[in-house]
Amino acid sequence: MGNSKSKEITKHAKVAFTPEQLQQLEKLFAGLNGGKDLVERSFLPHFPENPDFSIKLFNWMVERSPNHSVDYANFVALLELLLKELKDYYLSDYKFRNLEKFELFALISLECLENDKDSINRFAVSYSQGSIVIRELLNIYSGGQITNSQRNDLAARSVTNTIFDQKDEMPFNQFVSMAKAQLIYANRLCKYYFNMKFLGEQTQIQIPRLNTSSFILNDQVLALLQLSSPDFSKIKQLQLQFSSSVSEDDLDHIADIVINAQKPLLFIFRNREDESQNDTFQQQVFGAYISIDPTLETHHIRRKLKDPMNILYSDSDPKSLYFGDEKSFLFSLLPKYQLFMSTFDQRSKQCFAYINNKSFRNDQPLGLAFGGDGKGNHRIWLDENLKGNATCRINNQCDLTYEMGYLLEPHIEFLNLTCIEVWSVEEKETNPILQSKIIEAGKEDIQQKDVEQQKQSVIEQK
Repeated sequence: MGNSKSKEITKHAKVAFTPEQLQQLEKLFAGLNGGKDLVERSFLPHFPENPDFSIKLFNWMVERSPNHSVDYANFVALLELLLKELKDYYLSDYKFRNLEKFELFALISLECLENDKDSINRFAVSYSQGSIVIRELLNIYSGGQITNSQRNDLAARSVTNTIFDQKDEMPFNQFVSMAKAQLIYANRLCKYYFNMKFLGEQTQIQIPRLNTSSFILNDQVLALLQLSSPDFSKIKQLQLQFSSSVSEDDLDHIADIVINAQKPLLFIFRNREDESQNDTFQQQVFGAYISIDPTLETHHIRRKLKDPMNILYSDSDPKSLYFGDEKSFLFSLLPKYQLFMSTFDQRSKQCFAYINNKSFRNDQPLGLAFGGDGKGNHRIWLDENLKGNATCRINNQCDLTYEMGYLLEPHIEFLNLTCIEVWSVEEKETNPILQSKIIEAGKEDIQQKDVEQQKQSVIEQK
């Protein structure tokens, strides 16, 4: 460290950082403003994907600094909060020791300068403020560059719609709890973000690439799915297999894709109640991620190729027309965002996805479907004639495969599809060490979520 400022700090107090990390931080600090106290625009070049957040971060550091000046000593003390865990803190303000990284990220984004936990929890978050927090969280994935399509705020607004559910504002602690319920990896992402920005210890998290443009998917939508789904973080690229403004022979094309699929498929549907609706946000978007294990022949047409004598399956069995596995999920994207994972209880019928067309020569209803009760009732049913057919419908009452909830607004039963996209998945090569870290981090987040839910249950009972 030479005659460094870090030596002055370690001379008088313990710090959470190793000598190598302190050297890295000192070099970074010197580059932010020539080694002088930081100013409002010091972080701007360092946060190209989140310029507004960089200014808020500086203001937050100023407010937390004893002399309201961000010198190197204050810089290191505040980075303990952002980069280290509670057990490692030495210099950080005790008032903020119990805050998780997503809570800190949200406080900075909200420009909340409250100084104690009770005041922070009571801090009122408005709908517009909440939307900004979610948007800046999703921006982390962009890395300063938009590759798939021009960024817009629809993804952030759809999450905010779910969180606020027509409320104008809510307390900070409720906002954080609701956001983490929708975006289960938010806390892990914020840990990564702060470490990448100040210590550069982790490689950049990347969203899946699209091999061509999409009418529906963009960077923020892909980031949203990645923040919510364990499987989506494994995707390297999405390849468009089918895109249509909906025509009568669509089912035949989709059936061919399903039968030949060796990897998971992503189905995206855009619905419009009224043909006269032109406002993008008046449209509804929903979809299904259907996990396909190439080692399991789940659809009877694929099994038939291996079993031409019909020894292992029966054409008359409705279950033989289903495909997918327990990693599959449904989701609503607009106007509200929500995931519906497959259930694992004894009542689960595992009707992940269904397809049947005339070429299958199977005496069962012709169409594409998702979810259901195993008795011919489906969560989503799309008739063989997809275009303007009144039998295309949503049924929120019959599903014994996926978690319950409204995919679209409660009053919507019949569908008027205006666009269908089907994407196949190309997965990343798995790094065993990195994958184990991801799994452990995911377990920690889920365990923390379970503890919070138990606490909330006890409070409600009281």
